[in-house]
Order: sequence, then structure tokens, then C-alpha cells
Amino acid sequence: MRLSRVVVPVLCCLAAALAYGQAPTITSIQVESTGCEFTAGSLGQPCSIGPGMLLHIFGQNFGQAGGGVALCNCPDTTIVGWTPTRIAVTVDEVTTPSSIQVETYGGGYSNSVPYVALPPVITGIAVGECRFTPNVSKRQCAITPGTTVTILGSYFGRYADQVATCDCASPTIVSWDPNWTTDPQQFNNTIVITAVDAVCGSSVMVEAGGMWSNPVPYTTCAQ
Repeated sequence: MRLSRVVVPVLCCLAAALAYGQAPTITSIQVESTGCEFTAGSLGQPCSIGPGMLLHIFGQNFGQAGGGVALCNCPDTTIVGWTPTRIAVTVDEVTTPSSIQVETYGGGYSNSVPYVALPPVITGIAVGECRFTPNVSKRQCAITPGTTVTILGSYFGRYADQVATCDCASPTIVSWDPNWTTDPQQFNNTIVITAVDAVCGSSVMVEAGGMWSNPVPYTTCAQ
């Protein structure tokens, strides 16, 4: 009887320890805005993910809230909801190549799930009264040193990276997606810059997560 009383508690404690130490496992992910679903380990096309998207991660052994979700060698995503089997996050930044991984509160790391990182996209620039939309507008906006430029687009993300107006001194970033903290969005992102240099025949480009956007041309003189 003494032996059984000793063995049973020990076995119970061992089982509890093993359960607590189980590694987190991602079984699938879902991108809410696009409806894309990807099963871990499958040979299908990974989901395309950009900053501002809401990502759902399904699996097991995630534990209670307190861990993090990484999509790149950058700050973790913003946690929206966390349960032992499901995590919802807002994507703040992406890079390529990279993958999704969960770190639990106790320091355990999950398997990695690949995704396709979406680069920033400029949908338009505004300089004073001038508005330019790529592939639509015929009249380019004039940019000279000291000009304030508002850049509109998608997937700029939460963290300021850089903007280029030419192969020259970088412009001063006045603001980078200022509404992100209260209202993160994948579209309708805004960056405001002050040009330091401008070169005839050059263009405005945004870099986010190490990826460059489409170039948007401008002129250095009034039209």
C-alpha cells in the first residue's frame, strides 16, 4: 500500500509535466480578408499575407495568452485573441522569405508555416493640389527639395522603413501610417514625407519589410 501511494502521485505529476511541456503545433492558418486557408505541411500554394490583414492560426498546445506570433525577423504581430487551440493576430510587418511561428508563454516554439509576403503598393501621391494615380493620371506632380508629399497605398505596415525619391539623399519621413495603432488596415495607408533631393525622370518608392513598392514617376518642374 505504501508503494502504491507513492507511485500514483509520481505518475500523476509526470503526466502533468509532460502535458505542460508539449510543443505548440500549428495545423492550419486562415487569412480573414481573402479567405485563404493553408494546411501545415501541405504542398499547396501558401497564402499571401500583407500588413493590416487579420490572421487566424489553428493548432494545439498554444497555452494561455502571453506568447507571441512571428512572421519575420521583426517585432511580433499584434495579438487580437488567444486560446489553447486558436490565435488571432493583426499582421504588422512581413518579409520574404519567411514563415509563421508561434512562441508560447513558456518559451516553446511551434512548427513553421510558409506564406507569400506582399510588398508595399503605392496607389497614388498628392503634392499640394496635384493628385497622381499610377497607370491612370497623365499629368505628373512636381517635386523639388522641400516639397511635402503624401503617399497613399497598401501594405505599408506599422513600422517606418524608408522612402526614396531618387538615388540620392532619402526624404524626411513626417508620418508613417499614423492611424495604425487605433485602426490598422491593409489598404488606405498613408505616408507623409518632405523631399530632400529630386532628380528629373525619377520616381517615388516605398520600402517596407525589406521589399520595394512600384515606382511612381514625378517631374522636377511645374507643368
